[in-house]
Amino acid sequence: MSVLPAPKTDFIGLEGKVHLATGGEPPLLVRHREAFDAFAADKARGMDGYDQHWAVVDETRTLLAPHFALAADEIALIGNASEGIVKALSGIEWREGDNAVVCERDYASGRYALSGLARFGVEIRLVPGNGWRVETRDLLAACDARTKAVYVSQVNAMTGQLVDIEPLSTALADTPTILLLDASHALGVVPVRADLADFTVSSCYKFVLGIHEGVFAWNRTRRPDFLPFGVGWAAASPGAHADRYLLKPDARRVEFGNAGHLGAYLLRESLQYLERFGIEVIQSHAQTLARRLAAGMTANGCEVMTPDAPGEQAGNAAFVCMETGAFVKKAEADGIYVWGDNNRIRASAHVFTTEADVDFFLEKLPDYL
Repeated sequence: MSVLPAPKTDFIGLEGKVHLATGGEPPLLVRHREAFDAFAADKARGMDGYDQHWAVVDETRTLLAPHFALAADEIALIGNASEGIVKALSGIEWREGDNAVVCERDYASGRYALSGLARFGVEIRLVPGNGWRVETRDLLAACDARTKAVYVSQVNAMTGQLVDIEPLSTALADTPTILLLDASHALGVVPVRADLADFTVSSCYKFVLGIHEGVFAWNRTRRPDFLPFGVGWAAASPGAHADRYLLKPDARRVEFGNAGHLGAYLLRESLQYLERFGIEVIQSHAQTLARRLAAGMTANGCEVMTPDAPGEQAGNAAFVCMETGAFVKKAEADGIYVWGDNNRIRASAHVFTTEADVDFFLEKLPDYL
């Protein structure tokens, strides 16, 4: 195993920069240039090259599987996490009077997708946060016999809270209610608990160091029956007649067309790179620096949104800021990249982040407030 922090020279564009914006957009790896060249060379090789594209897609599934604690055939590559949320919800037989549960502090993609069900007579139960916290007990308290879905992010995009979903998983097991997990801010920095959820979605362009595509994971042990609305040529095989088809038996049934082949080449490189360190080592490194960031924000009088208890962070630390645009520009002038939107500043730690990076940002922080 390699040690952390990783060399900044492994990444494109980090020379002389303090990059604390992985929760929004991380840099790409230098080795991604070789991955793109391999994709381009295969794309020029006709059918053999196309077959190689799919071989890389399948290899990428295999590399993703241990991150999700699932089997490779339970992993699909899709366009984005938001698409995956809708595909998971499409497999539910909704009836008027059903309900779905989500915290008001959770990500817009989940809140909007559930809210869109109102046209079918579905009640959206928007659970208040406990301050900035998402409380699983409050989500469970909002559930009843008509609850068909609970959406929760393993790592909250707004606050950086790492949510323990085990109480949700245990309570909802063997019930009609699906647990839909969004791992977009978890994948690549902490172990994803897809083994505890029915369905898990994730973006690929954050801590897992890919590009703007998504992952869909179907836990077939927990939820063996799943019939998504919609189908495409890649999701099925021909049936006895031209208007008949057989859905693929695994997660590929949500890959309606070509998976993102270029994205798979790049993601394969990212996953192989992260394997050099190990997810537990990455988690420890990122959590330590995230707590250091949050403590420094607190010391500077900021209203910190991130929990301070050990183990309740992943790679993000955030605080309330009403002038995010000005803050980001001031930081950029000093060679520091952070993420500012939704009236908050988020600073992220990942494999290339050093203690010196964090300390330099915290030293400059009073100048930006």
